[in-house]
Amino acid sequence: MMGRAAWPVVESNLTALKSWTRTDGEVTNLAGPVEFELGEDPSKYRVSVDVDHMWGLKIFTRAPLLIDPADPTRIKPAGFLQMWLSPAGMAGLILLLLAVGVSVARVGTGESAAHGGWMFTEAPQRNAGTVVLHSPTRQWKIVLGWSILGLAMAIPPLFGPGGNLVSRYSTSLLGAAFTAGLWIYSWHTKTLEISADTNGVRMTSVLGWQDVPWRTVRGVEDQTLFQSLYDAKMRMWRLPFPGSSVRIYAFTDERGRTLMSFSPEAEPKAAVEKLLDLCLQQTGSIVKSRRIAVRY
Repeated sequence: MMGRAAWPVVESNLTALKSWTRTDGEVTNLAGPVEFELGEDPSKYRVSVDVDHMWGLKIFTRAPLLIDPADPTRIKPAGFLQMWLSPAGMAGLILLLLAVGVSVARVGTGESAAHGGWMFTEAPQRNAGTVVLHSPTRQWKIVLGWSILGLAMAIPPLFGPGGNLVSRYSTSLLGAAFTAGLWIYSWHTKTLEISADTNGVRMTSVLGWQDVPWRTVRGVEDQTLFQSLYDAKMRMWRLPFPGSSVRIYAFTDERGRTLMSFSPEAEPKAAVEKLLDLCLQQTGSIVKSRRIAVRY
């Protein structure tokens, strides 16, 4: 999408540089449509020119322009920023998208990811676990509902007239990325399954899998994560507001780092207790409560 938007701009600029007439004009208006004053007295006249942004233009200063000989009403600013900032911005977004794509493709395929990390591959065959949990049905529906905000951000800029091309497409791209991310996460949540046996715990979904052997587990915690904002005037951390806290069960290593976590609302409820009992049998760890502040 970004490439299809950027190329016509580049092609139009190259055509103008090659065959249009170069001149200059004085900027007479930046409030609203950009106006230039061309010619010399007594034949001066003003023209309105469509621009993507105001960078490089100053009121009552002269700026280079290109005029189409076949249609003098077609005028383009010839300044470097006016001609190439938008294509450069879109090219940067393209490179960023390619870098993200390459990074995502490489994550979970290395040898180091096999040691307790998430693998974006098909899970190997394994005996049926003695305990099987699934994500609550309502969770993936809630995530899917929030994706509507991304659609509201992505679609309007594509059909809105005028404006900065880079800004419009960047906004649309961010909205599309937000929507796609929530759709993927909703799919992941819908297909999430946690199984456990005497060897360890496995989490699988449509995105891949993760194994955590019991020998690496040193504790299990009932964690409550909450946001805490610092009040500079009162010189104190504010208490969490409703809805800002999240509760999870977490398997931790010897350093207290989380190896795997899941929602206490996982279904069926009886299987959650069986999983905690199995953890106690294999590691000797009992559930400990812990509150973790995410400070801003």
